[in-house]
Amino acid sequence: MGEGMTTAGARAPAAQAPGGSGAPAEHLPRALLLVVAALTAILPLSTDGLSPALPAVSAGLGVPTADVAGLMSAFVIAFAAVQLVCGMLADALGRRPIIYGGLILYVAASLLGALARDFPMLMLARVLQGLGCAAIVLLARTIVRDLLDRVAAARTLGLVGAIYGPVPILVPLASGALVTAFGWRAPLLGMALVCAFVMLASLRALPETLRPAHRLPLDPRGVARSLMQVARSRPLLAYMAGNAFAYTGILLFSAAGPRVIVDHLGQSIGAYAMMFALSTGGFVIGSFVSSRIVHRCGMEATLRLGTLLQITGGLVMIAATLAAPERWAALIFPQMIYTFGWGFVQPQMQAGALSLHPRAIGQASALLGFGQLATAGIVVALFARLSDGSALSLALGMAFCAVMALVIAWGFIRTGEAAAG
Repeated sequence: MGEGMTTAGARAPAAQAPGGSGAPAEHLPRALLLVVAALTAILPLSTDGLSPALPAVSAGLGVPTADVAGLMSAFVIAFAAVQLVCGMLADALGRRPIIYGGLILYVAASLLGALARDFPMLMLARVLQGLGCAAIVLLARTIVRDLLDRVAAARTLGLVGAIYGPVPILVPLASGALVTAFGWRAPLLGMALVCAFVMLASLRALPETLRPAHRLPLDPRGVARSLMQVARSRPLLAYMAGNAFAYTGILLFSAAGPRVIVDHLGQSIGAYAMMFALSTGGFVIGSFVSSRIVHRCGMEATLRLGTLLQITGGLVMIAATLAAPERWAALIFPQMIYTFGWGFVQPQMQAGALSLHPRAIGQASALLGFGQLATAGIVVALFARLSDGSALSLALGMAFCAVMALVIAWGFIRTGEAAAG
């Protein structure tokens, strides 16, 4: 359903071994696997790294707490919008130029944010961060599908999640410590330094995975037509929507958590950072477990199991916040269940979506990312305006996201629809 679509009719390569032998690959070389994990980790670095700083930004720049959550929405909406352009450029120019362009922009934007004198300047920096991060994460995911077949890509994406899984745990702790010691600008400076290090470390390990013969002409009109064709694929839309709502709960907690736990429950920034780090621990375990069971259970069964775990987390959070509305544990421990489920859902959704259109992987990846981040940004922005800042309101928002993901995964994603690779 929808297979074989391409931007300009050029033939795209099948999954190939690293090094260009053309033989199907079972896994990535270790150095490349670590680079892909590091590039992918820049997204949680950007969101989880700023979350503990939001109350300090509000106090330091004199901005209402509800408005500060817009820093998350600005980042993810910019991330979402530019992916459509990045996919086109990557299919025409290759993967490496776009990745390194994104890395350079991200470093510059992080420095701009660290030097921001007012809230609009900080918002601009976050928008530019989102633009750079989109190119980095989109193409890291695309490289995996360039080199591996469908099932191997799903397993590798799960392994990538397990490798960078400590990032969502360690980053909030480091960010909280930096904010406490140096103020809200320090985490942004840290983002710039980390990204610069990743860029230097990847120079030798990151190959160009799209051969010149397989590149597509830089034709915006043709790409727009092809994107419309790809976007009409019902299986792809199902993967996009399911992935989007499953992820939106993660971003919602990052954006709204400080308001609830710091402002409403009265916890310190350092305490919130430790709680947030604890809540993300489930993702590490979930990613590792899913990479182990996907070959036996299949992609669709694994992702459906993940959505069941996420809805369990959401419902437990509602019950816990009703029973103990002033206890932080009522939020954190159910969130661990939700993130454990996300470790199951994320790699299967991504690999399944990218397998539907093997001749336009860059565009499919761009649409997947666009749906994920645009949905998350809009939901988070609306929630910031509608929520009363209570623990129960956050729990209801989380449960809504989980219900949507579960309905889509069980009702609209069919076994065997994706290409065999």
